[in-house]
Amino acid sequence: MEKELRSTILFNAYKKEVFTTNTGYKSLQKRLRSNWKIQSLKDEITSEKLIGVKLWITAGPREKFTAAEFEVLKKYLDNGGDILVMLGEGGESRFDTNINFLLEEYGIMVNNDAVVRNVYYKYFHPKEALVSDGVLNREISRAAGKAVPGVIDEENSGNNAQALTFVYPYGATLSVMKPAVAVLSTGSVCFPLNRPILAFYHSKNQGFGKLAVLGSCHMFSDQYLDKEENSKIMDVVFQWLTTGDIHLNQIDAEDPECWVSWRITQNGDQAILERRESFCLSSTGIKLVLELQEKKVNVSYSYNAQANLLC
Repeated sequence: MEKELRSTILFNAYKKEVFTTNTGYKSLQKRLRSNWKIQSLKDEITSEKLIGVKLWITAGPREKFTAAEFEVLKKYLDNGGDILVMLGEGGESRFDTNINFLLEEYGIMVNNDAVVRNVYYKYFHPKEALVSDGVLNREISRAAGKAVPGVIDEENSGNNAQALTFVYPYGATLSVMKPAVAVLSTGSVCFPLNRPILAFYHSKNQGFGKLAVLGSCHMFSDQYLDKEENSKIMDVVFQWLTTGDIHLNQIDAEDPECWVSWRITQNGDQAILERRESFCLSSTGIKLVLELQEKKVNVSYSYNAQANLLC
């Protein structure tokens, strides 16, 4: 019964967000208004303010959240509420916020970096990153109406990373680890290569709340929503958050085609390999370890057999 009462999408406007319903998100608001009541929150986040709210959104917060507000949001998620967090290039340090404190509990973190396209094409600014091979989960393509026609055996057909083309403007990458799942990446042309930019978390608690994190608050703005297939991705994100119609492909969720960042440090005559991100399987990292071992370099690492991850 409680789910039926959740009919509102609430845009946070209390943390000096870059985008609100009145600033830069008018097209988004117009698309949502046909099915949802749209409201803005200009006061402190409390449980009372979230009554009847299906989805709480913050788009580029530029102030820190309080511990009490984080507790309210955690309880809201546990009780079946949904959350969409969007940030931008430079991450927390650029925005002077602390939203990662909440996100890290669910396996997601916005990095303090920027995504750029290495080669000029179509968009003038290098931070207007055009991604044409960034789909990590085939369910995203299917939900966007881009499934390959005539393919019957979906489980064996594999994910088509090139199913959707989108522009990812002034965004950061994400670090993603279980139980969260990376669903979009920077692809093979933008730098950093093949790093997550959109991640989903689905709570297993009684309320089954959902969390989506996008590294660019500009992607769904008035300026970029109708560019490439951004609007289709927006539709998929909101459909996943607000309905039960989208179920991520578990094969792709277990093995997203992302790269892991590694760092080698020297400690006397011992080379120590450190995994800086742990958001996906790392055949690249395993290969690097084997190469170092062949050269008789003493490598320090651990291996999680259950998750098939180097740690």
